[in-house]
Amino acid sequence: MPPLSARRPTRRTVMAGFVALGAAACTSGPDEPATGSRAATPADLDGQSGGRVMQIVAHPDDDLYFMNPELSQTIAANDQLVSVYLNCGETGGLNKVPGAKTPPRRDIAAYAGARRQGLRQGYAYMATGEARAPWRAEAVALPDGTLIEVDTLVGHRGIQLVFLGLRQHTSYGSGRSKGLTQLWSDPSMVSSTLVSTGSPVQDSHPVTRESVIAALTHLLDTYRPTLVRTMDPDPDMQVHDAQHRIHHDQPGYSDHPDHTATALFSLAAVERYQGPGKGRPYVLEAYRGYGNERWPQNLPAELVRAKADVLNVYGGSPDSCDFAAGCGDYDVGQDRSYTTGWLQRTTVRHPAAPSIGLDAGGRLTAFAVLGGQAVMWREKARSSGTWEAPRLLGAEQLLPGMSASLTRDGRWQLFAERVASLGASRRDNRRDIVVAEQRTADGPFGAWSTLGNPEADADRGRRVGSPVVTPDGQGLPVLFARNWSKGVSMRRRRPDGQWTPWLDIGGDEVQEGLVALTDRQGRIHVLASGHDTVHHWSQEEPGKPFTVTRTGLPSPADPPAAVLCPDGSVVLAYREATTSRVVGGRLAPGASDWRSEQPGLPARGYGPLALLALGDTILLAARNNEGTTSTALWRPGTQARWSTDPGRVVGAQALRADAAGHVVLAHLTSQATLRTAPVSWGASR
Repeated sequence: MPPLSARRPTRRTVMAGFVALGAAACTSGPDEPATGSRAATPADLDGQSGGRVMQIVAHPDDDLYFMNPELSQTIAANDQLVSVYLNCGETGGLNKVPGAKTPPRRDIAAYAGARRQGLRQGYAYMATGEARAPWRAEAVALPDGTLIEVDTLVGHRGIQLVFLGLRQHTSYGSGRSKGLTQLWSDPSMVSSTLVSTGSPVQDSHPVTRESVIAALTHLLDTYRPTLVRTMDPDPDMQVHDAQHRIHHDQPGYSDHPDHTATALFSLAAVERYQGPGKGRPYVLEAYRGYGNERWPQNLPAELVRAKADVLNVYGGSPDSCDFAAGCGDYDVGQDRSYTTGWLQRTTVRHPAAPSIGLDAGGRLTAFAVLGGQAVMWREKARSSGTWEAPRLLGAEQLLPGMSASLTRDGRWQLFAERVASLGASRRDNRRDIVVAEQRTADGPFGAWSTLGNPEADADRGRRVGSPVVTPDGQGLPVLFARNWSKGVSMRRRRPDGQWTPWLDIGGDEVQEGLVALTDRQGRIHVLASGHDTVHHWSQEEPGKPFTVTRTGLPSPADPPAAVLCPDGSVVLAYREATTSRVVGGRLAPGASDWRSEQPGLPARGYGPLALLALGDTILLAARNNEGTTSTALWRPGTQARWSTDPGRVVGAQALRADAAGHVVLAHLTSQATLRTAPVSWGASR
């Protein structure tokens, strides 16, 4: 564990310093190495690439199920990595061996210890290819005296596992047990840590809501991550019935209650986080949990296989086991992870790319959320490829994802989702949509103001998605957001500057990740991925009500991307469910039916695509299996092929042409910078 740093200034001061320092946050070329599945050799894994990643999860294996393959890609990139586990995941203390004739003996402490050993095996395998590589385990004191376990992979000081050791249950075999959910919602509750077999921590310690937040804040300020990963704080609503099992879900929602509570603890801690130091910001990503089983597979077969291989090593075996607690979570091994419904999908709560466009002066301008605040980057001159220092635009506790729109008189309008309050009770845990607007073209931004929430109920309002915006035929912004029922709601700005009330425009269930655009006639199109096809909201005439139709296109794995072509047609592209192949559709001007189109690209990677129309050609950008970017030119009637850009991606990518027509790829990095690169066309890889 790195030494404690000196006391830092407040978070607001740190973020203000980020602007004052003016550190270069954009690059014109690769700033991270190109990698395969294991690009860095074991001896190289010292965590000195520049990125510092902290993962905060509830149980041992949450990261392996819900954050891989990005976890493996982080190790391959040689980022410093520390994974923090809040509770022991001891459940009933039964480490079941598949096929065993004799049931296991109940041993709470041993099962907790065996799962820790399984994690050591899995991480060692990802880093070295050897599951039994040695680790150094230490008992480390938090400021309040609580002891936690910190494990370091020997010879690879950039990889550490931290176990806070909270009990998953306060009692066993009883319906009165309390866990992380109650600890979050009841500030007076006192739980305790569990002493796990084989741990260097040999004493139990009391735990409260405040002590958990303080412990996570201490770890953040100690390790100073530039990228923080956690679970989904606001999982989707879910009807549980014969078709949709409740399994480990919380009633009414599609995730384990421990996952949700862990994410809320994480949000509370990052709000106190002092930042990585030297004025640098950080990126926050939240990952879907058990809700993944409600949507189609989005990982290609190779990544599913690699993910299962790690879980097999984590699952381990009692054969030739020399660790007292046991050598893994035995019921997970032997490819049993394929039966969960969670293996085949990895999804973030907010599938966000930087919002990038040309300002009134023709300079590329990009926006994103870093450290909970809005950040703007801008070219120093038109088509220069060099960028001014990033600037903060106010607001705090913004969630990932920002949508930007340029008014007809050249002023930027920004829209985002915000944690309005993060209290212990449901009524004190609120989200809202906020907006900020430039006062004049190229001028300062005004204060952020709230646009409320499509849902009046606070708990339902937490399920709302990131806003997307497009101008109507008069150039006025129309705002859309996924709502509690997984449909779409909207607000429209009137000519007098006031906003209409939120309106639910219907539709069946769709994934988070809406796309909205305006055609040449001023009609708005909204597209989103449903369970078995892409759904399309459209207007017969500008300003008229929306109707929703099912496009009939192949089942989507991830959110779609869409672009308006010079001939007035709307083209969309996305990854097909199960196969992960890129498929597309075209809506000709005046047509009502979508025509399916096949770019002919092999499956590569997962997540949303980025599109850019270049005459009669579409440029695609996609996250690939290695966590970098693959690009392809797609011309109707021709076979597209992939090329590779080596910069490692956090979140999703964006494409935009500068004022001279040069195409720029933009995405965030694990170092919490915006990386921009010209799109090149090398040999297909």
